[in-house]
Amino acid sequence: MVLRESTAINEQPIAPRLQLKKWEPEPFAFGDRFSYQKPETPSEWFSHKFPEQARIYGCPFIEAIEDLGDGIKKINPLAENKDFLAATLQGDSNLGHGVVYIESEMQFYYYDCRDRIYKATSEDKLGNLMRAYLIRCAEELPNNVHKANLFYQFRSDKTIRSIIHRAKSILAADDSYFSVASKHQRQQGPELYERVARAFVDQVLERIPGEILTVNDAYVHFCEYLSRRKMPPVNRKIFKSLVPPVVKEHFDLGIRNDL
Repeated sequence: MVLRESTAINEQPIAPRLQLKKWEPEPFAFGDRFSYQKPETPSEWFSHKFPEQARIYGCPFIEAIEDLGDGIKKINPLAENKDFLAATLQGDSNLGHGVVYIESEMQFYYYDCRDRIYKATSEDKLGNLMRAYLIRCAEELPNNVHKANLFYQFRSDKTIRSIIHRAKSILAADDSYFSVASKHQRQQGPELYERVARAFVDQVLERIPGEILTVNDAYVHFCEYLSRRKMPPVNRKIFKSLVPPVVKEHFDLGIRNDL
């Protein structure tokens, strides 16, 4: 009896390869509600959560994928797409989210859906939001994903600072974003007081021949008007820069400096 030479082909390990792969719905699916393909990689997770940003700025990560046999794959995110991650700080516009960076003020603002107004926020808070996205991604992905980079490298102060810095150009807006003519309003912005000044002149002031309204009396009434709107008072200097031009425009009357 002799042993036959094996005809089996020895399986050779396949070298890791790089991929740029965004999430895509299952073919012939009728929406996520009926046929849901769960994200399996960091790029799929982020591009599923932020499809509009992925469409504009590309794949969230470049990943190394290694076939271990028996259909098992090891996935390791190697480097981040800073443009994409910076854009995700804007949130989901379909849910009413919004973040902008006003370059002239060097200030970020986020849209508060409850109050329907933009409010100032800090770079640190946006950095914490990005860290939260990354840790949530690591928690929700399967164990064949190498998560060290998601937990350490991409959440490091150095990387987060670079993402926030990139967001200043990705989310940039000029001064017209909060102008009086714009539909966007922000909390305690100077254009908000200009809008209130126009409403004050239109609703409170009335032109009566022979009557005189002093600047001091107008200022007192304006502060009361702000108080009813739960807004802090402004000093006289700001008041005199806001109301007299509106009075001139509305009634074609000037303001005497000695009154």
